[in-house]
Amino acid sequence: MKHFLAGKRVVIIGGSSGIGLAAAKAACEQGASVHIAARSRNKLLDAIQAIGGDVTAHEVNAAYEDEMKALFDSMDLVDHVFVTASEVATGAVLESDSEQLRSSLDSRFWGCYFAAKYASPKMHRGGSITFMSGTSSVRPSIGSAVAAASGAAVESLARTLALELAPIRVNTISAGAIDTPLLDNIFGEKKAAVLAHLTEQLPVKRMGQPEDIADAALFLMNNSYTTGTVLTVDGGMLVT
Repeated sequence: MKHFLAGKRVVIIGGSSGIGLAAAKAACEQGASVHIAARSRNKLLDAIQAIGGDVTAHEVNAAYEDEMKALFDSMDLVDHVFVTASEVATGAVLESDSEQLRSSLDSRFWGCYFAAKYASPKMHRGGSITFMSGTSSVRPSIGSAVAAASGAAVESLARTLALELAPIRVNTISAGAIDTPLLDNIFGEKKAAVLAHLTEQLPVKRMGQPEDIADAALFLMNNSYTTGTVLTVDGGMLVT
């Protein structure tokens, strides 16, 4: 394996589980010095054991500006940032608690905004920032209004920052249904049935795995000619 990220510092917000954990493992395998940030100390400790290699953990809530500022203030140089931390709260607009739905914007949009604001001054030419959105931003479903809007907001933010922060590259990965603990929270006891239905409907005939998105994240870190784009990794969901 070529160590494209050898000697690079990669910061993954939400790196203690799911997609973030998979990306942290992949970046370590490419020789990066990886910093993972998440809210749960216990999950961070477990992640360190799972990742191995050169990894440092930071207990941070991405929705809090002061904590994100402190995270990047502790670093003298950052090469790549991948923001996966988000809460996806769902529910019909007329029936849901607005404060509960607000978490989708607080963690997803503001987490990305704070990461870009405080990481970019530590970056040089060749650096990159990658956000996460989801296919609901262009293919909505009932109950996903705020979650979909937060994804669309992140995509718009990234396109603008690709101009404002140039030559630092800024991109977004729009993920389809990925089998992570997040789906447990969204579907609960219905998860198995939902995944079986999706597997049958998707052209690739399988569910997405965290490693599928991690591959996309590392591509965007390594490809110096890609910026301002939304890279869709959805198993063909948008064409069904």
